[in-house]
Amino acid sequence: MWGFWWIFPLIGLLICLVFVVAMVRFMGGRGFMCMGDHRSHASDEEADLRREIRELREELKQLKQSR
Repeated sequence: MWGFWWIFPLIGLLICLVFVVAMVRFMGGRGFMCMGDHRSHASDEEADLRREIRELREELKQLKQSR
């Protein structure tokens, strides 16, 4: 057991590294594991853009069919 003293500081550093990565991801907006990201609160803009894209695609289909 006296020869493995160096494992415990490595485990502590690994735990600290996991916490740092979790905090960076949380502050960066991507979220961590099961948490949602910060951008999900502004999803109304995304929904509007998706709706507009869908309408434009339908309009393109109608223009192609009319030719």
